[in-house]
Amino acid sequence: MLQTSTSSAHKYSESSSVREETAGAPSTASASHQAPPADRPPRFYRTVPHRVSRRDSPSPTRPGSAGDGASASGRSSQEQSSLERTQHGALQTLALCRSVITVLELTRLRKSRTGQLYWLAFWDRLYERSLSRVLAARLTRALARIDALFRAVARDLHQLTQQAELAVRQATSEKEVLWILELMEDDVGVWRRRRRKKAQAILNRMRASIEAIPIVVSDELFDDMKRGVFALDVFCDYHPGDPDAEDQEAAWADYFTERPGNLVAVSPYLYRQWQHSAEWGPYLPLTVRAGNQCEEWVNEVEP
Repeated sequence: MLQTSTSSAHKYSESSSVREETAGAPSTASASHQAPPADRPPRFYRTVPHRVSRRDSPSPTRPGSAGDGASASGRSSQEQSSLERTQHGALQTLALCRSVITVLELTRLRKSRTGQLYWLAFWDRLYERSLSRVLAARLTRALARIDALFRAVARDLHQLTQQAELAVRQATSEKEVLWILELMEDDVGVWRRRRRKKAQAILNRMRASIEAIPIVVSDELFDDMKRGVFALDVFCDYHPGDPDAEDQEAAWADYFTERPGNLVAVSPYLYRQWQHSAEWGPYLPLTVRAGNQCEEWVNEVEP
C-alpha cells in the first residue's frame, strides 16, 4: 500500500511537471514570434540572460530554529537522566527482593530445624517410644516435602528477579520499567498462591495420617505445629516469629512433669499453657496467653 501511494504521488508529480511544460511552451513560442514594437523598449526580464531559480536563492533561517534544537536536546537529556534514575531505583528494589527471598528461606530452615529438634525430644519424653517414632516419621516426611517445595519456589523467584533485572536494563522508557516491576509483582503473587496451596495440601495429609494412629490433633495444635516445626503461619506462608513460644519450646525440659492420660498430641508450648491453666483453674486468664494485649488496650482507651 505504501509503495502504491508513493508511486502514485511520483506519477502525480511527473504529470504536473509535464502539464506545466506543455502549458509554458506555446507562450514561449508566441513570445518568440511576436517581436516588440519599435517604439517600445524591451522589458528588463527579456534582457536578463539567466533567471535565478528558487533553488539557487538563499533560504532565510528561522529565528527560533536554533533554540528549538537546543530545547529538544535538553528535553532528551532530561528524559535520559530520569530513565537512568528510574532504572537505578528499580535495580535496587530487585536486589532487595533477592535478599529478602534468601533471608526468609534461610530463617525458615533455621527455625524449622530448631523446632523439629525440640518437638521430637519432647515427644520422646511425653509418649511411649513406639508412638513417638511414628509421630516423628510422619512429621519428618512432611517436613522434607515442605523444604523441597519452598526451596524450589525460592529458586524460581530468584530467576524471576534476574529476568526482571535484565528487562529493566534494556528498557527504553520509565513506563516500561514500571510495567516490568508490576508484572514481576503479579508473578510473585501467583507463585506464592501456588506454594501456599501445595503446602496446605501436604500438611493436611500429615494431619490425617497422625489422626489415623489414632491421635487427636486439634486446630490449635495444628497451627502451633505449623509455626514450631515448619516455621509457617496458619496460611502456610513464612511465619514472622513468636519469641515467647520459641523460648518456652527451648526450655521445655525445665517444666516437664508428667505424661497425659489420653492420646492427645501436645506441643511444648501448649503443654506449658495447659500447666498454667491447671494452676489458675478451669479458666485461663488473659495475661497468661502469649501475645494477648487486651488489658493494655483497655488501659490505653480509658480516659
